[in-house]
Amino acid sequence: MNARLCFSSFVLVGLISTVSAQQAPKHIDLSDANLRVVESTVIPIPLEIFASLDKLGTQDWAKQVKAREIKLDANRSRTAMLFGLVVSDGFIAVQAQDKEAVRRVGREVLRLSTSLGVVDSVEQHANAIVSAAGVGNWSVCRKELDKTRQTVLKKMSEIRDEELVGLVSLGGWLGGTEALAAVLKQNYSVEGSDLLNQPDLVKELRKEFDSLSARSKRGKVFAQITRTLEHLESLMRTDARGVISEGKVIEISLSTNNLVAAIYES
Repeated sequence: MNARLCFSSFVLVGLISTVSAQQAPKHIDLSDANLRVVESTVIPIPLEIFASLDKLGTQDWAKQVKAREIKLDANRSRTAMLFGLVVSDGFIAVQAQDKEAVRRVGREVLRLSTSLGVVDSVEQHANAIVSAAGVGNWSVCRKELDKTRQTVLKKMSEIRDEELVGLVSLGGWLGGTEALAAVLKQNYSVEGSDLLNQPDLVKELRKEFDSLSARSKRGKVFAQITRTLEHLESLMRTDARGVISEGKVIEISLSTNNLVAAIYES
């Protein structure tokens, strides 16, 4: 199967809310016959990555939970990216079982969806996230976070904001990759680094991003996105030994961290 990753429509078999650690793939392979395309579904963070990391032993996800200040502006493209980042932060906070961080994500999801004009469709999910976090029901938190993502993508597709759908998806992937690289930087292993073996995925993300209209890429941070994706595509290729070195993991961590910070601060 020649699987082509689309910003606005792709899914890997075994989403994080249902996949078991035993089923989790070691890395994302666009040539995998198990890849299938479905309408309006994009993984903000490959949940399989979290399940795979569990196989490597206990990880300190609490260190990856960050309380970032979100300053909204009139740039809807940036808001879409922020929405994807915040949802990814929610999955990370659930992984860390941080009740207050998950509740904070629920509140930010409401604020961002209001700015995107889809709050009526998201409010129920956001409230469910806050409630489930209060009692430590992490399974429900994961499901509601995924429902929130799916609902926003669906609604934006319905109002023909397809380019914003792509930016939400990119933001989610970026947030998850930042956290993954940070964990691996602190606890490097060859097996763990294989989770960052995603050059084909990044190549497709870059192509789709480059194809967006100039209007959707207004603002200096979007030039940084182009540069970062090009750099990540190179960094995520294995070396002659077939591995991603510790040095490359550190570079991936730095590059994704800098880009995420720029999106929040721009």
